[in-house]
Amino acid sequence: MAGIERSHMGKIERGEHVPTLPLILKIARALKCSSAHLMTLTEAKLAESAPSSD
Repeated sequence: MAGIERSHMGKIERGEHVPTLPLILKIARALKCSSAHLMTLTEAKLAESAPSSD
């Protein structure tokens, strides 16, 4: 898809690897969205999965 090895992408998706900024830009281009939109979606997902402080 973005010229990224499938195994590497899987590790990023599982949180085992942290992507570099150039890689984030590559992924955003492949998904046809802005890197800002991709980061916003990622932040929202992380907030959903974070334990509540209640």
